[in-house]
Amino acid sequence: MKKLSVRSNAVSSATLLSDASGVSVDLAWKTAKKSRGITTSAPKDVVREMAQSGYIDDVQLWLEAIDMRNLSSHAYKEHLAEKVYDFACAFLPRLQSLIARPESK
Repeated sequence: MKKLSVRSNAVSSATLLSDASGVSVDLAWKTAKKSRGITTSAPKDVVREMAQSGYIDDVQLWLEAIDMRNLSSHAYKEHLAEKVYDFACAFLPRLQSLIARPESK
């Protein structure tokens, strides 16, 4: 059996985190779309509507999260994996904040 290098483990860890982050971003906008009755299916349009309704407060960061989710499909490239990983770590508090929000907004 081939032993994995530290480098490939780092890429694997970054890929796993970026995948989890992407799923979380998808879950957030799809849940908002359904719960708010938003008719568009475009993630960035839903994010803009989330911001307009006060559901999120940093629309640019959420739009970047969608871009990072798209970029994560190329996370096998180390420099991209690191970029997505760093963003996912920084974005985690935003996801946690959304989860903690009351449903009345």
